[in-house]
Amino acid sequence: MGLFNKKKEEDKVIEESSSKEKVADDKKVVKKSSKKVAKIAETEKVAAYKGDGQMAYKFIIKPWITEKTQELMSNNKYVFRLKAKATKREAKVAVEKLYDVKVESVNIVNIPQKKRRFGRFSGMKSAVRKAIVTLKKGNKIEIFE
Repeated sequence: MGLFNKKKEEDKVIEESSSKEKVADDKKVVKKSSKKVAKIAETEKVAAYKGDGQMAYKFIIKPWITEKTQELMSNNKYVFRLKAKATKREAKVAVEKLYDVKVESVNIVNIPQKKRRFGRFSGMKSAVRKAIVTLKKGNKIEIFE
């Protein structure tokens, strides 16, 4: 009896290793094509946000208004605070949907978290991701004016 059980266990190990090789081969195929598929899926996901820009608030938190950004507005550049995982493409589509403008380019700036002291207590200032959006000529966002 012990001999047959040992043989069955060896057969199971062989089947599992062969199935792992098959899965590994499938993963290689998926990995090669996954970049294209992921890019297409992301584009479709972003393009699916139609209407009055309700989904845009998933990516844009608020406009970033400072003296420096006021100067950038004269060059047709506007700055927004973004969610941590937002991409350039998502920011572009969100701004276009929210403000009905055409976006020429988007630059992303990641500001790391910084250590701050409050009297004898120390803490961290949260990290921020912001997008500098350049609009095409003739477009402007009225809310900043």
